[in-house]
Amino acid sequence: MKKKYFIALVVLDLFMTAAAMTIDYLDFVETPFYLWLFVPICSLYPFLLALNYLIYLRRRIFSQILLNFTAVGIVSYGIMAFIFYPLYMYEHGFSWYEFGNIFWVLLYGSQIFVIWKHLRRISWTWYTLILTYFIAKDFLDRFSVTYSYQRYGLLSFDLQNILFAVVLILHVSVVFMIGRFSIYK
Repeated sequence: MKKKYFIALVVLDLFMTAAAMTIDYLDFVETPFYLWLFVPICSLYPFLLALNYLIYLRRRIFSQILLNFTAVGIVSYGIMAFIFYPLYMYEHGFSWYEFGNIFWVLLYGSQIFVIWKHLRRISWTWYTLILTYFIAKDFLDRFSVTYSYQRYGLLSFDLQNILFAVVLILHVSVVFMIGRFSIYK
């Protein structure tokens, strides 16, 4: 039964990746190639979930570094969806597209409940590297061209700063939470 469950999640997550890429591909076209690693969110985390599940199906064990990195992303952005989209709609008015994005992110973010029992604590060196990636992404999303809402000037200056502070706090908190409360191997 577990195998069929993971296969179903792989199919769902690969579908979500492909669907998100139909929108996110413009971000790659409009962003310099050397920043591509910092561009995706909604296409990246379903892909990483599918990759984690495929590794598990093949090896019967998760790659803990990849699983921890994925967990940080899905928890952080899962929470952030309930902050970003309501604030965005407060400034710009209600939008079914933005409202639907909350559920989109919730769909992959809720998979933390699937992977949590499989998370094992990794070296703090790895958590430092994971946190370095997310902090770099936060700064690039706020002060560079990696985030389309920022690039197109869709956020007020105050909202940019609020969202930057919140996501930065979330990333730091989630890394420490996962590092502290995941199972010690």
